Amino acid sequence: MSKRQSLSSYMKWLEYQVALFHNSRKTLPCRPLEIMKDSRYDLVPLHKRPDFLQQCCNLLNSEWKRSKTARLRSLTMSCDKFPMYLLLLSKNTVLGLCKISLVHNTIDSVVIESFIIDHAHRYQGLGSMLLRAVEDYVHKRGIKNIFLMTKGQEDFYLKNEYIICEPIQELNGYSDFGSDTYSTTATNSKIETNETSVGPPPPPMPDFRKSSIQICLAIPERTFMKKILES
Repeated sequence: MSKRQSLSSYMKWLEYQVALFHNSRKTLPCRPLEIMKDSRYDLVPLHKRPDFLQQCCNLLNSEWKRSKTARLRSLTMSCDKFPMYLLLLSKNTVLGLCKISLVHNTIDSVVIESFIIDHAHRYQGLGSMLLRAVEDYVHKRGIKNIFLMTKGQEDFYLKNEYIICEPIQELNGYSDFGSDTYSTTATNSKIETNETSVGPPPPPMPDFRKSSIQICLAIPERTFMKKILES
């Protein structure tokens, strides 16, 4: 199969997955997670509100440029069992979001990835509000530890009671853990799966260039942080 045919097959598969993501949930009612203390805002999983898919794609790309194909592929993997995208909403506008993934080989630790507040709504306390809501949500699901990696936002997380920690080996290989923190051409070696996705498996992505396994632990000048949630 030529590279052009491979890309065409992959794009058709992605279009199918996006349509499936919309159609499988569009008739289901979705109530916001009852976590937000401010009634002006709601916290909603993306897979419960697929109509916000394009807003999420645009918001993420406003901060970290990636192809629409890569964005949609990651966003449509949101599911109840993790990885999950949680959205901070005000009426019908996505003000912020983050991705939550289980740490490899654990059942009580997660990684926060792609944490972002829309530029027009920053410096209003929404970042801390979203972070606390995420913590409350995962804590109710039995999560005890939250990990993240940042550059330049250490003060924000320290203010929210995170501590600087040593990186752990289990944090290697997350699809967005590095790519939405720094610019990289590396790709991770594992493809996350979503239990709600059906249909044929994706054809292989065309190999335009050789790729190396993403080793986020080797990236310099990044700060690893952790928060232990109170029981």
